[in-house]
This record gives sequence, C-alpha cells and structure tokens, in this order.
Amino acid sequence: MAAAPQINAELVSAYLEAFLELMPEMGERLRVHRPQSNLVVNEDGDLDVEFRGEFLYGPGGRKRIEDMATRTALGPDHRISAAPLSSGHVDLIVKRFLYNILKRATDSGLSFLQHPEESGGFHMVCLGLGLGYQLPILLEQDNPAGIHIVEPNFDFLYHSLSTVDWRPLLETRRENPLRLNIIIEEEPGQIARQLRSAIRCCCPIVVDWTRLFVAYNSPLLTAAMSEFMRDAQLIGIGLGFLHDEMEMTRASYKNMRDGRYSILQHSATQLHTPVFIVGSGPSIDDDIEVIKANQDRAVIISCGTASRVLLANGIQPDFQMLLENGAAPYRALAAVHEEFGFGSATLIGSNTVDPRVRDLFEDVVYYFRPALSSYALFSPGIEYSLDDSGPTVTNTGTTAALALGFRELYLFGVDLGSRNPKRHHSKQSLYRHADDTKDGQKGAMDFDAVFDVREPGNFGGVVYSETIMLWTRDALGRIIGRYRPAANAFNCSDGVMIENTRPLSSQSLRLKSTPDMKAKDLAKVRASFRPGGEELFHDRWDREDWPRSIVTLLGECAQAMDDHVGDSNRLMLVLSEMLLRDYKQPPTVAQFFVRGTLMMAAMCYDYYVKRVTPADRKAEFWEIIRDEFHQMIRVMTLQVEWYFDNIEAFESDEELFDKVTGWDYD
Repeated sequence: MAAAPQINAELVSAYLEAFLELMPEMGERLRVHRPQSNLVVNEDGDLDVEFRGEFLYGPGGRKRIEDMATRTALGPDHRISAAPLSSGHVDLIVKRFLYNILKRATDSGLSFLQHPEESGGFHMVCLGLGLGYQLPILLEQDNPAGIHIVEPNFDFLYHSLSTVDWRPLLETRRENPLRLNIIIEEEPGQIARQLRSAIRCCCPIVVDWTRLFVAYNSPLLTAAMSEFMRDAQLIGIGLGFLHDEMEMTRASYKNMRDGRYSILQHSATQLHTPVFIVGSGPSIDDDIEVIKANQDRAVIISCGTASRVLLANGIQPDFQMLLENGAAPYRALAAVHEEFGFGSATLIGSNTVDPRVRDLFEDVVYYFRPALSSYALFSPGIEYSLDDSGPTVTNTGTTAALALGFRELYLFGVDLGSRNPKRHHSKQSLYRHADDTKDGQKGAMDFDAVFDVREPGNFGGVVYSETIMLWTRDALGRIIGRYRPAANAFNCSDGVMIENTRPLSSQSLRLKSTPDMKAKDLAKVRASFRPGGEELFHDRWDREDWPRSIVTLLGECAQAMDDHVGDSNRLMLVLSEMLLRDYKQPPTVAQFFVRGTLMMAAMCYDYYVKRVTPADRKAEFWEIIRDEFHQMIRVMTLQVEWYFDNIEAFESDEELFDKVTGWDYD
C-alpha cells in the first residue's frame, strides 16, 4: 500500500535553485512542471513513482537497482571498449610517440591487458534516471569527469529533486558546462545522436571505457543504447592533425594574399528555384536523364567528381563544389577541365583548397571551414562560414545551397554507400572499379573504403556503407534539420536513408519552376558574393605573431603533463580546457593548429595506461609517457618554427608532406 511521502521542501527548493543557476533552461522547465505521476512511499519504505496503479520500482526495486549498479562496475559488457589506435589512424608525430611509449614499456617488461581491471572512466552514460538511486554508487565507482543522463520521462527528473543530491553534480558545470548533460528525449535515434554530440563536445578523446548503465527496463532505452553503441566510433572521428593544419594554412595563405576571389556569405532572402545536389554515387547513372531534362529549371550543384558525370552527359553545372585540400582533388578537376571544360560554372570551395584549382574557373568563391586554424586566421565573420560542410563534398553542396537561400532541394547520387558493395560510384566518375580500371583516364582515383556496414535504404531494403559515409549522413540530416520546416529536401538517391529528407523517385519529379525563375535567382546569388581583397589578407595575417602563440601553447601543454602526470582524467580535463574551450570563446589559431595531434596522442596514452600491467608499475609507464610527450612537444615546436619560415616554399601539399615525412627528429 503506497503512502504519501514526507518531503524535505527546503532541500527540493535548494536543488531547484541550483538548476536555475547552473542549468537555467532545465531549471525553468522544472519550476513550471506539473507531473502526471505521483511520488509515493512504497511498502519497503522507499520513495517510488506511481502512475495509474503502476510503480516504477515496486517491492525490492531500490535494492535491485543499487545491486545492479554495484555488480556491473567492471566488464566490457557495460563499457565502451574501444579498439586501440594503430599507426594507420594517427599522424606521423603521434605514430612516433605511440611507437616509442609501447617499445619502451615492453622493453622494460610491462605488458597490456585486453580490458582494464579498474572501474574509472572519463565518461559515464546513465540511460534512464528514474529516481536516481543508482547515481551515488556509479559516481563513487567511476568518479567520472563527464556525466551524461538520458531520461525520456520528465516526471522522473522532477521527482528526483526529492531523492538526488543535485548540487555537487551541477557544480561541475561551473568549471565546464559540458561536463553534465541531461537529455530529455523520447525517440531512440535522437537520444543516440544527442549522446554522441554531448560526449564529443565534453571530451571526444576518452570514449574508451565509458560506463553505460540502463536504469530500468524500457524498449525505448534499449533501442537507443543499441544505436548509440553502433555508432560510438563517430564520437572521436575527424580531430585533425598538425601537418594537415600546416597544409590548409599554406593553401589559404596562397589563395587569399592577392585578393582574386569572392567570399560566400549567408543570405536572408529565400529563393524558390529548386536545386539539384548531385553526387557521384552509383544511383546517379539511373537518374542522369531526369537531371538533364530539368537542368534549365533547377540550379545544378556538382559535388566533387560528379562534375565528370554531368559534363559527360551534356549537363552544365551552375556551381562546382570543392571541399578537400591537396593535390589529388586538383588533379581530378584538372582532368575534367581538360576533357570537357567547366564553362560558366562558378567554383565554391573552401579557402583551403589547392591554390592551383582557381585557374580552372572564371569565377571563384571561397567559404571558411569552422574548426580549422585557417578559419581563425582568415575568416572575417561567422556569416562567411558553412556549418557541417564536411566530411564529404556532398555536405558542402547541401549546406551551401541552404546558406544561399534555396529551400527546395533534391539529392541525386548522394548514396553514401551502395546496394552492391563492389559498385561504389558512378560508372562515369573518376573512381576505378574492379571491372573498370580507367586505363588512360587522367585523374583516375582508387577508392579504399570498404562498405561493410548494413544500413536502411532510402527506398527500403539494405544498403552497404562505412564510417565516413555514416558521418556524412549524420551531418546532412543535421544541417537540413536546422532549416526545417522552411526547407524541403527530397532524396532521389537509391542509397542510405537520410534524416530530414523525404524519399522521392526521380520518375515522380515534377518541377513548377521556369528557366526565367532560375536565371533571376542565379543572378541574385552571384550578386550576393562579397568581393575579396588584399586588405582582408593583411588585416588578418599581420595581426599576431602566429608561431610564437603556437609555441607558447605547446609549452603550456607540456607543463600540464608535468602537473598532472599519473591522473589521466584530471590531465584530460586540463588539456580539454586548454585546447577545446569553445564554450568560453572562439578557438584560437594556436588551439586549432595543435589540438588534433595532441588529442590523438592523449587518446593513445589513455588507452594503454588503463591496461598496463603489473598495476604496481603503472607509475613507470607514466614516466615513459611524460618523457615521450615532452619529446613530441619539442618536435612540434621545431616544425612549427620551420614551417612559418618556409610557408611560401611549397607548390603542393605533397611537397610539404615529403619534407615532414623525412624530418630528422634528432
């Protein structure tokens, strides 16, 4: 028989005030909430939640949840056990760091376990809060730096003001507001995506050994857990590295110093001409005639190698998109230019693309990619950047179309996988296939990714995909979602299902636009581009001693290692604060320049320091880590100083990488 509880109103009020101070939006929602369920005392004398005669815990429920929290402290079944980073997943500097710490450790008789034998992890994920009886046990066991709680039922969070000591949890947000996240969501896919985002923003480099706890039986939470675990590898992807930042800064420097370009800027005007976003996925071969028949009434945005597919079929792109830096994309476009010519197409590319690309086009428009040092160096403002413009060029085309004001989008060849894993791109693309090696084709490229993941198809069934394509899918769904409901996106591609798009067979396409409408909207877009100029380059480049600021930050990171050696979670928090403090202010050039390499190094040592054995010699391994970390900082310092002295000396990224590959580390 349930009884009415005696609640400490002063404590409840104090916890509500803590929410209002440190998580104000959630606090305000709690303040006005009127629960549908009741907080009661059950027959065990424990607080419980009752709704229409049903109880959240019932007899023995609190003890059961506390016992489960105690019992599941260790073991890979209740953790994310990541695969170790290999030399193929890190840059040259981290590769040397990783090799040295492992060689010195094994030479001294240390070895590494498959799984840690300790409970502590940086992140803790609690799927379901309930009344939070499990929280004190989980927090004591793991002492996590990042705490992420999912609760589909807002009533439970409201009632937990009577059962959870929220003040110390909320106080973690005073140091860093990303350390405590509470996700109120009822859709499994959204839960999984929000969890990945929360962990990535808090600290993406220590996903390994994250604690996972499901607080009560729920098909919704089980589905969310499954999706989150499936895509957990996306959390730490795309962190960048020092030599890549060098190349993108070099390319930006050369692209912008003479002022021969325009800059894309966001438009407040909505345009009604439909846009075809064209990728080079295999399904484009079946839709090419539909695109050709409608090209006079739709703006054609060619994404990367889709240009050859379009031009080979007599379709003139209005815009050619380019995201990737480096010589390989340049050679691909140069081959298409030699074979067909780009005609009136305007290039829209990142300011980091190979500087030789602009000679292939009459009109060149740059945008600035956030999360790069070249953005902090040269961007005149956020309105000149594109959100989620990567990881592939189809993201670039989609986000550019929306930023320019277009609101009716059709995706073609944006398959992000294939019905047939052996056929990864259009037959007319520059990519080689097993049955077509493109003999004699200039600019021909290999495709190394393996489509080994099965995903729901846009038109049903199963499509084979892989990690980068799934990252692309997430980014596409996210950027389109920001413009809904004003924007409508139709996916005509026979590939992976993409959130916030509607499947549409190309044979069902019926456009209401006219050639005159297209011409007028194209003119508006081209008139909106901001002219470049040498003064922008000098205003941005000359304002600071860049090598000095980068070297200073490297020294501070070395000092952080000395100050916190032996305490991995604390060291990660300090390094994150130094390198990833985006919530306080825009990241600096120095942070962008070095953080990818330093974060990958931290990811490496954190993985192995959790597994080193014998445990009583862990301090020896920490000394090896500290020594090699200082050596890595020394090399990065020397390379940064050398790089800025020689920034104009290289014709391509290949020349730059050839130099750093052969670097004399001694």
